[in-house]
Amino acid sequence: MEQFQAVASTKKGFCLDPRTKLLLMAIVATAEFLYAHTAFMIAVALIPFVLLLINRQYKTALIFFVLFTTGLVVQAVQNSIQFPMVLNMLIVLLVGLVLRLFPAFMMGAYFLKSTTASECVASLGRMHIGRQITIPLSVLFRFLPTMQEESASIKDAMRMREVQFGTQKFWNNPAALIEYRFIPLMISVVKIGEDLSAAALTRGLDNPIRRTNITQIGFTHYDVITLLITSTMLGFTFYI
Repeated sequence: MEQFQAVASTKKGFCLDPRTKLLLMAIVATAEFLYAHTAFMIAVALIPFVLLLINRQYKTALIFFVLFTTGLVVQAVQNSIQFPMVLNMLIVLLVGLVLRLFPAFMMGAYFLKSTTASECVASLGRMHIGRQITIPLSVLFRFLPTMQEESASIKDAMRMREVQFGTQKFWNNPAALIEYRFIPLMISVVKIGEDLSAAALTRGLDNPIRRTNITQIGFTHYDVITLLITSTMLGFTFYI
């Protein structure tokens, strides 16, 4: 009984319900295409940026801040400098990708890092989502970290054999870098996907009977405060 209580203990500190995270992701993905004013885009980008900082994803937040700031600067300079047509099309494409899509990508990164598979499955069950969506998502939550570990192991093995950029073996056969990196990774990805799918079915995720879950989820004052601040900030910047 003590073991179940330890597993079911709630997180301390700032913690949002998975359903709130999904709602914020939908808000960011919709709002960034709703209005093209600079102040509104900055307000939308602040949502994932602040959440990443709270979740201590400092590296991801810094990369997002640098790319988004660069996109705003390039967008401002683009109107005053006449670029060639091809270069101008490329700049517009890249700036639009950073300013319009990266906030949603960062919300996805925050959701994956701050939510466990059990919390995701429990929240989707509360929302009466079918198993056609629940099972793939539960596999995805375990697939991405496992794939990152496998990629790091392949990279370490290549470094031990001096098969990396800048070494003598690389200059003798540059295509070997791609071959030795991606072929083992693709084979591992297929094997990992099959193992995780079998593990999900073994845990009874496809059982038609409603499952019980010891993971405690629920809305707290953090969810209310976050949604109030988000709606107020976006509404103020939109109407002002």
